[in-house]
Amino acid sequence: MAEKRKRAEPAVSLEQLPEALERAWLRRLAWHFDHVNYQYLDCALKRPVFLLGDSKKKLGSWDGNRRVLMISRHHILSHDWESVVDTLRHEMAHQYVQERLGLGAAAPHGREFKDACDLLRCDPAAKADTAALRKLEDSVVEKDRRLGRIKELLALAGSPNEHEAATAMRLARKYLLKYNLEFEDLATERDYGFIYLGDCAARIQEYQYVLSNILQEYFFVQAIWTYSYNPRRDKPGKRLQLCGTKQNLEIASYVYDYVTGAAGPLWEAHKNATATKKKVRGTRLQYLAGLLQGLKQKLERQKDTLEREQGLIWVGDSRLSEYWRHLNPRIRSVSGSGVARSRGYADGVRDGRKLNIRRGVGGKARKRGGLLDGPGSSRQAD
Repeated sequence: MAEKRKRAEPAVSLEQLPEALERAWLRRLAWHFDHVNYQYLDCALKRPVFLLGDSKKKLGSWDGNRRVLMISRHHILSHDWESVVDTLRHEMAHQYVQERLGLGAAAPHGREFKDACDLLRCDPAAKADTAALRKLEDSVVEKDRRLGRIKELLALAGSPNEHEAATAMRLARKYLLKYNLEFEDLATERDYGFIYLGDCAARIQEYQYVLSNILQEYFFVQAIWTYSYNPRRDKPGKRLQLCGTKQNLEIASYVYDYVTGAAGPLWEAHKNATATKKKVRGTRLQYLAGLLQGLKQKLERQKDTLEREQGLIWVGDSRLSEYWRHLNPRIRSVSGSGVARSRGYADGVRDGRKLNIRRGVGGKARKRGGLLDGPGSSRQAD
């Protein structure tokens, strides 16, 4: 989201890993073990000995005789932290079967193990690209003609003609709403999953909270800021997780891509247009908070119009809520720290009301993890 120029990630090689960094990784693995143990198992497991391994093929392992849980160094450097935590949960499932169920050398991936994986909300397969890390490689939107129509309308929303763009955006919202209402009315079976968006951030700014709320309120997904970690920098933080159907996740991820991509040029244009010899009118964070608030106001007006003129009212997806709470059984509501209101904030609101989602859905997106199978304000992981 119009981020300041990112510093290059530190060059870290397997052959020359600093000892202090390895110790930090072990502390972070222990922290996540405790968090997962509390969140899903009510602290049923005793903390094991953590070990960093050298294998490039084996992501992790559980040695019950020595009570050693191993995670591969290569895994930590090659995949995002959400994948590492999924592997950690997988090995915790082995520990659970052995130490809590007392099955010892029972079938390592048998029924009891799969039940333990369900308790721990992890993938029994433990593949490197799960992070549950399956990618949105095949566009589900392209395979559905109704969603293809929404894609075309989102592309038209980028028209320089303001009236045409607003009409296209309104119709896209209408068809997306009708699409989801149809599935609810028919009680059609739906596959839910999740994806991660953006990078691990130490501080979540107000505009980021507003954007996650926009995706949740208007694009049929559930949003939560989950604990994450940057192992190269040894920096803990949070990352945005969205839950929903494959179709809605793809649309929401493209909306995220467009908004985050458009915000930077809009801020630069505002800065150049309002700058004086002394200062720019408003700060970057003030402007971005206003920009996203303006977009939210615009989408809310469109929602009100659909309810008033079309009688299309969305009351929520109870099955999605159930799936979301299955993933996040311990949650607490949070709010952003807020930014001071200024002329820059007001300018951002004005520009946000003009913002249209130009990019068509179904093109190439940045790769991001997501578990795409499985049984409203944004919330913070506990």
